[in-house]
Order: sequence, then C-alpha cells, then structure tokens
Amino acid sequence: MAEYFGTAVEDIFNTMEERFLSEGTLDVDVTIGYNISGEGGGNWKVTIKEGTLKVEDVDGEVTDCTAILNANAETFVGVTLGKLDAGEAFSSGNIKVDGDLTVLVAVLPKAFKPFKPVIKASAIVESVEERFRPEKAEGVDIKIGYDLSGDGGGQWTVVVKDQTCTLKEVLDDDCTVIMRMEAQVFVDLNQGKLDGGTAFSSGQVKVDGDIGAAGQSASLFEKYVAEGAAEEEGEELISLKCVPSINQRYATGPTMGKWFDGLKEKKFFASKCPQCGRTLVPPREICAQCRVRCNEFVEIGPDATVTLIDVVYYASPDPLTGKIRETPYTALFMVLDGVSRDESFAHDLNPKDIDRIKPGMKVRPVWAEKRTGSYKDLLYFEIAD
Repeated sequence: MAEYFGTAVEDIFNTMEERFLSEGTLDVDVTIGYNISGEGGGNWKVTIKEGTLKVEDVDGEVTDCTAILNANAETFVGVTLGKLDAGEAFSSGNIKVDGDLTVLVAVLPKAFKPFKPVIKASAIVESVEERFRPEKAEGVDIKIGYDLSGDGGGQWTVVVKDQTCTLKEVLDDDCTVIMRMEAQVFVDLNQGKLDGGTAFSSGQVKVDGDIGAAGQSASLFEKYVAEGAAEEEGEELISLKCVPSINQRYATGPTMGKWFDGLKEKKFFASKCPQCGRTLVPPREICAQCRVRCNEFVEIGPDATVTLIDVVYYASPDPLTGKIRETPYTALFMVLDGVSRDESFAHDLNPKDIDRIKPGMKVRPVWAEKRTGSYKDLLYFEIAD
C-alpha cells in the first residue's frame, strides 16, 4: 500500500465515519466524488444527507456528483495533512474540482473532524534505525524480538551491537528478549496511551527471555512521532522535583491508637463486637455486620496460621520515594490466634522463608528493637519452627 507523508489515501476515507460530525450536516444534501490518480489512488463517492454519511469505494471514474475532486495521491494526502498548501495545489492545477466548488469549502470543514495519521505498528518498528541513540548503547549487545499479532502486525528483530542498530524482518531464534503483543497495544505503548506496567501486569504484553533487556530497550530509541503528525503545544509548566513526604504525626483515634500502643509492648489487640462476638483486626469502632459500637478489646496472637501466600515478582514504585523494593517478596494473609476465622491479617514474610512457606503453617512476628507505636514496629513474620 503506497504511502505519502506516512499516510495512505485509503486511510483518509476509511476514517471518515469516525470523523463524521452529524450535528453539523443536518441541513446538507450533497454527493462529493474523488478521483485520485497515481500509486495508491482510487475512486470514492461520499454522500452526506441530513446528518447521515455514506462512503463508497467505486470501480472506475466517479461522475454525476454535486462536486468532483480530481488530484494525484501525493497532493491529496499532502493537502489533507496540511503538509502542502491547498491554494498552491489549486492554482498549479494539481487539484481540480468539477461542479460546485463551494460545497468543498462550506461543507467539508463542518462535516468532518481533521484527519490524523493512522499510526501502524510496522512504521514504528521500521523507524528504529533512525531513532537509535548510539550514545545510550555503549557496551550494549542485545537482540530485541517483536512478535506483533493482529492487523498491522509482523515479526522483527532489532540487533544492537557496537553502538549500531540493525533491523531484520524476521524473528531470530537467539533473541535476548522477545516481546509479544497485539499490534495496537504496541502502537498505544509507543504513543503513551498505555502504561507499560499496566500492559505487562494485565497480560497484554508477554516477555520471553531477559525482562531486564526489555526495560533497557526503551532508553535506546527516541520517541516515535508519526510523519505528518504535529506536536501539540501544551501549557508551559514549572516543576520542582521533591519527595512528597512531610514530617508530621496523625491522630489515629482511641480505637486504632490501642493497636499501635500494643505494638510497643509486642502485643496485638482486636476490638470485639458485643452482639455477634466477632473480633475486628486491626480494631475498628463499628461492627459492619451488626452496626453496633465495639468498645471491648481483647489480646490476640502473637502467632498466626497462614491462609494465603502472595509471592510478588513485579514491584510497583513507592508513591512517596519512587524506590522499587527488591523482588521477589512475599505477602502473607493469616489468621492470628484467638480471632474470628473471617478476620484475615496481612503482612510481609521474612525473605529467607520464601522457599519453605506453605498454607497452614504457623508463623510468628519479628519486632523492631526499638518500638515507637508505628507501623515500623512490626518488621515481618517468620516460620515458627
């Protein structure tokens, strides 16, 4: 499919329905013909009638329309994208209109949203050599494979070695890493419409091989900008980078305060519902089931029985510091001794016990040497041998 300025003629007509503004054409009844010559050209008939649109791909030259536009493919695409001056194209004869010229001038602007280039996965991949940043590739020797499925997909291998970049239209068997996804997901990632972490954790992106190389690849290339797409000018912002952590204290209230006071003494406290007898961990003022106030406290634990194990291999950044904790780490869901079976408590497991931990095991808390009545007093739980 022939492209001009990164866009094919048929892309413009294929997007007309989604760009159509019906509210601006309620009083319009016209038929516009397009005879586009040259490679990638064709013939189309566009009918707009009382807020409705019909786009037809026609065999042979279009005739008998309110207005007929005749142009070569490159000029038509260039004028549509704003890359070529429309007035110049008319005066030079590269665009000719048979019929009522005012239809094009008066109707089209209110009938359609401006056309934006259709970005294809293949165009993004094929631009890696020109977007390559050799200064970021010192000492790098990797093969990045792309296996993109769906419309516009394909298979490629990007070879980065000796501060050079080479693109191959085949998926090598010895790739350092292979990224598999739908072609549209790949486009959205490169356009910033989809967060990489979200795409990975949701399974939209699958990685085979060295996952570290996948993350490294982002720094090796400049951001892709489609040819013919104008950069949007946003408001100038002044930013100050800082850690949004303020040294202050929060009043937790008497109920949660009982929990933190207990931590200083290496004790766990739960509030107890006077009606159903259920224990609430950590303590809460109201029983959500009985809707009554809970003023009684009982000591529970400190040992617990593991019910569920969650081993984490992908760690999200800390929202306060931006740091990422070491992986893998394990979060335990457990029932502290002496509490209701439906009151699960969650905390970290000692990393040395990851390979041994199983549901049903007994665990015990490991405390900070100096306790101040904060969440830092409880370090983690370990297997109670």
